[in-house]
Amino acid sequence: MPKFKVLRPIEHSLRLYVPEGEDAPEKVRSAANGAEIPVDASGSIELSEEEAAPLKLGQVQRLDEPKA
Repeated sequence: MPKFKVLRPIEHSLRLYVPEGEDAPEKVRSAANGAEIPVDASGSIELSEEEAAPLKLGQVQRLDEPKA
């Protein structure tokens, strides 16, 4: 699955992904259902092409190029 650099916070699969180096708590409330979810501050996320397709507002940047 392709890896992407997180440029802006993204909630995906009950986890909040934030850019690397950003001060972030261990848990936050989900915007989707209000439950507490973990925060991943690694600065990267693995998404399929289908999952990444709607993220066109600068949320992610592809780290690895597709193989020709």
